[in-house]
Amino acid sequence: MINLLHATPSESALAAILADTAGHPSLPPLGSPEWSAARANPAITAWFAPLRARTESELTDPLPVLTDELYADFHKTGNRLPFERPYFERRRRLGRVALCLLLINETDSARPQFLASFLDKLAAIANEESWSLPAHVWTEPTGKNPWQIDLFAAETANHLAELLVVFASVIPADLSSRIRTRLHVQIFENYVNPRGPFTWLQITNNWNAVCHQGVLGAALAIEEDHALVARMLSLAASRLPFFLEGYGADGSTSEGPGYWSYGFGWFAELNAQLEHRTRGRLSLFHDDPKIAAIARFAPLMTLAEGHFVNFSDGGRTGRLSPSLLAYLGERFADPALSAQGASLYRHIAHTGVNLDELRRDFFNFSRLVLRTPPPDAFVANTSAEALAKEDAFFPDYGAVVARGTDSRGHLWEFAAKAGHNAEHHNHNDCGSFVLNIDGAPALVEIGAPEYTRSFFSDQRYENIAARSLGHPVPFVNNTEQPAGREFSSTVLATVINTDRVEFSADLTPAYPPAANLRSLRRDWIFEKTAGRLVITDTCELTAPGPVETMLITESPVTRDGESALITTTRAILRITPAAGTRITAIDTVPYRGHHGTDEKIHRLRLAAAASATRHHLSCVITVA
Repeated sequence: MINLLHATPSESALAAILADTAGHPSLPPLGSPEWSAARANPAITAWFAPLRARTESELTDPLPVLTDELYADFHKTGNRLPFERPYFERRRRLGRVALCLLLINETDSARPQFLASFLDKLAAIANEESWSLPAHVWTEPTGKNPWQIDLFAAETANHLAELLVVFASVIPADLSSRIRTRLHVQIFENYVNPRGPFTWLQITNNWNAVCHQGVLGAALAIEEDHALVARMLSLAASRLPFFLEGYGADGSTSEGPGYWSYGFGWFAELNAQLEHRTRGRLSLFHDDPKIAAIARFAPLMTLAEGHFVNFSDGGRTGRLSPSLLAYLGERFADPALSAQGASLYRHIAHTGVNLDELRRDFFNFSRLVLRTPPPDAFVANTSAEALAKEDAFFPDYGAVVARGTDSRGHLWEFAAKAGHNAEHHNHNDCGSFVLNIDGAPALVEIGAPEYTRSFFSDQRYENIAARSLGHPVPFVNNTEQPAGREFSSTVLATVINTDRVEFSADLTPAYPPAANLRSLRRDWIFEKTAGRLVITDTCELTAPGPVETMLITESPVTRDGESALITTTRAILRITPAAGTRITAIDTVPYRGHHGTDEKIHRLRLAAAASATRHHLSCVITVA
């Protein structure tokens, strides 16, 4: 096995490997035993009936229409959701009907209607003028550019290519030919000789991996010009390492578990496609310890009850993909990853599949179904699952995550970071932290707000979600942390014991000269059995001035004498200021949530009793 990123063969050698290993379908074709086995798996039948019912209700409904006005709307308003909602729903509906065709019985009387609906939806998406989102077609007022390869043009390319493979026996030849030609010209040849500025070719975030997966995955599935695919692989071998540079040697990424699922998840799927297509002769994973470390990062940053550690633009809620963890567990022979994947499969077998999730499309469904464990594997492996819930420190990221159960039975989950203010999907948040109690968020990070044009412009740090006043960090001399790599923090100490976690960071460089800051140290002490989190800021200024620290929650807050109470859905937290520290205000700040909803945070402001050059702010957090 050759790791393409470690030692890239010549293009002629790559073409020879592709020719030698041709004829291996990327996914099982319609009618294959794998789909029959899935049809009989109780873990799948548990959630398939609602999917079929939804699909039947949509059989004769036209897909939501992507009008010229919708394409142009982002250029006019800067709002993404009016276009994106119907765009992704079109792909979800295609995925639902495709899965029904694969899982219903061959003699099912509704099969002709499902097939007709599938072909209509396939043709409609194949015929879209532009597969890219208008938000990614930056300079075109129409919002359309068929030559722009963004995340979703790449995803669409992979969807269509794999559907051509799986449904080759029922897709009319003229439709298949049209799709193949468009993919060949607008995706494959366009990747080799770009017709536009593809900035993702050499960047270090999720775009690099996702776009490469869609483009290369589609080519590996259907392209018969081995020399062209060899050229694509050779180019990718010089470009994908940039993506891996975005991860620390410890496997961490500042994009967090949600974007890990997207960026590294799609990178992992590309590896699966490459190893499958070349029958194990080419790989992106082989003999790379850093990739093995990356595979373990997000499971360690996953919290109970469907929550994530969500610094920067990370999402607070969600679950990792069971099919991805199943694949990674098998590929790395890692029982903890396999056990967590199996746990997630048990979860969806019990609760069902959310058909309206953004990526609940054919790419998602096909992997979900084909990697579902057999019925006898649905037994909890508690010891292996516990390995994925251990405490962890990521020195390259400057972040710690810890969890424990107190003497009263409350589950505490705590994470904190040092970091810098030029991270992927950056927020100005050096010194931030989150705390969940009994599986419910108590002290929070907003994470990603609604994505609009202004949020990805020089106005980003006017948004409460990204500026430091929207984070539980110090506010020094009425000065926030600015954006930029130079505004950073350093981990001073990390001690992780069975019952006690200590984490300290120097936040001094995170503030500009206007803060008049000589030194600022933040210390966290998490005592598990006692059920107590102590946060202390020790600050020295060059001249007397105010220093505050913030706590952020979305739960109701009330005053109780000198303390404050935060009432979550599972517990009541008491915030007790130490001597010399007092709660000065509780602000309520509105913002727009990631899905366009009206949300708000409550911001507890703590300060010293008087303006001074030295400040020692501290509070104790307990369950009331």
